[in-house]
Amino acid sequence: ILAREEQEEKDMGNTEMPAELMDLKSAIEQTWRIVEDGATTSLFHKESSHKIQVSFHCQDTVEEVIDENGEVVEEEEEVSAPVRFTVTVSKAGKSLVFACFSEYGQAKIEGISTSSLSADTIHENQGTLPKPVYQGPDYLELAEDLQESLQVFLEEECGVSSDVAAFVAMFADYREEMCYVNWLKETQSIIS
Repeated sequence: ILAREEQEEKDMGNTEMPAELMDLKSAIEQTWRIVEDGATTSLFHKESSHKIQVSFHCQDTVEEVIDENGEVVEEEEEVSAPVRFTVTVSKAGKSLVFACFSEYGQAKIEGISTSSLSADTIHENQGTLPKPVYQGPDYLELAEDLQESLQVFLEEECGVSSDVAAFVAMFADYREEMCYVNWLKETQSIIS
């Protein structure tokens, strides 16, 4: 059964990177260094005065999308599920931590905090700060112009563009498929 499932994934082309994703990855690599580590992917900005890192886990998808009215949005066509990701902007031992998700090729901010933990520690914990640390304000309760300014900072100063957000969603989907096929192989080798 496991071998059949693995073969079906290969036959459906799920183990090959789609051409659209390949092109997007090439474009992203112009300004970001991409590092894959198992189910986690990190991007490191190459051209910023700050140390900027984006990281995401291929299974950290947002299951339900909620609109401005608090209603669940139903998907009519299959698109990449929104994926949560963390962005750190570090300078002089302090980090601004953005909790984001990609939705329809856009980076959306869910929360923002500051931390004196290393960026590596923050990303290893997928942006979750220790309980005693202030987690930042309720983002949606911030003044609208402040929210807009933070969104502009994320996009323009940090380079987390619509291409980066689309890459996060598409690459997470691709990596999840690759990890699933690897899981099938490893499970098969243990059982047989």
